[in-house]
Amino acid sequence: MNRSGECVAPGGSDAPTGAAEPTAGGLDLRRSGDLAFYQTFNMDGFDSAHHYRDLDEATRASTAVVVARVVDVVITRIFQGEGADDRFPMIGLVLQPTDVVSGALPPQSADRLTVEFIGSGYDEEDIAKLKRRLPAQPGLWFLRFDSERPRASFFYVVSPQGLFVQGTQGVETPLTKEGDGDLAAEGRTYRRLSALVQRVRGVR
Repeated sequence: MNRSGECVAPGGSDAPTGAAEPTAGGLDLRRSGDLAFYQTFNMDGFDSAHHYRDLDEATRASTAVVVARVVDVVITRIFQGEGADDRFPMIGLVLQPTDVVSGALPPQSADRLTVEFIGSGYDEEDIAKLKRRLPAQPGLWFLRFDSERPRASFFYVVSPQGLFVQGTQGVETPLTKEGDGDLAAEGRTYRRLSALVQRVRGVR
């Protein structure tokens, strides 16, 4: 058993349990190129005010933790910085939730929601290229929705460590390469995304 409570056999393989693997929706399948799409939105260069020690803390801090597929990419707005030329787009990944693992989504976001990221020099051609690369595999998203803010229609990942997807050798955190000893590191101890989903579903 690893420190996340998942039973593993030597070499990191999942130990036999006698039950069917929870692979509904293709959680444990990996398609070439999907991870690279998610890594396009890597957040390591941005400061984050939120840091979570483990899965339990991040789950409780989230409005909802969902399994969802990316179905569209949009420019949500143009952010104006302090200088006249300090303008950059905010990018929205439109998600289609398939499973609310923890928490709850607002009724208007039950079928589709938009997660906003800071863009960097994106134009319409770049967005069109991203649309052609939409990943088939879903991710496990830790999301926050602030109904008190003017832009309440957008969600945000709780931190750069707030997205997990299936990789070749195990679960990956494509928005960050950092996170040793905390939320990201704990999530990456799982070989199968479906097992991580079940772990988060058990958080109370």
